[in-house]
Amino acid sequence: MNYKVHINMLTYTDSDFLKPVFSTLVIKVSSIVKCFQSIENFVTTYNYGGQTNGVLLIAAEMCMPAFRLEAFAADVLIPFGMKLNDDFAFIDERQIEGVRNTNSYNVNIEHPDCDNTNWLKGMIIEKGNYIWYSDPDLTEFEKETNFRLFKNLCYNEPEKFNLNPRVIKLDDTYVHYTVSGLDMYYKLHRDALWYNEKVYGDCKFN
Repeated sequence: MNYKVHINMLTYTDSDFLKPVFSTLVIKVSSIVKCFQSIENFVTTYNYGGQTNGVLLIAAEMCMPAFRLEAFAADVLIPFGMKLNDDFAFIDERQIEGVRNTNSYNVNIEHPDCDNTNWLKGMIIEKGNYIWYSDPDLTEFEKETNFRLFKNLCYNEPEKFNLNPRVIKLDDTYVHYTVSGLDMYYKLHRDALWYNEKVYGDCKFN
């Protein structure tokens, strides 16, 4: 069968952060390479398209549930050994605006559709929905640190958010991070991210 999804060409982005829209199928590129040799072979063989940052491949369908994408997963991904939530996941875009242009109560939270995986994290903020690859070896505290840093930068310093920030160290006072393309280091006070919550703990960033 010749499958075609919402986008029939592959586009590349340098951003760690991808934006799910409508119903989005997210596939780990490492799983694609394992099962189909390369992402290019996968895309060509199945006339599949979407957006990739080299780590994740996403494709969207303008309906919920995503009938065509779900059929593609059942007919192609699963027979090749891929498993739901281990190798791919479905993420639904959550609307930001409520009735009469009010903000939804589901704002400034982690994306709940990512909870079933250990390799995907996301956030729902006033600027939209974002997802990113999350190292499964990180502790829950480390993942929360990333979430809070990314959210803060997206709101307050979008130019740094767009340069793929990386947490490199936590000390008793600051979260230290760097961004791609710049030989500079930055820091944010922990209280700016946790608002004086008593959740500081040990992690591998130290």
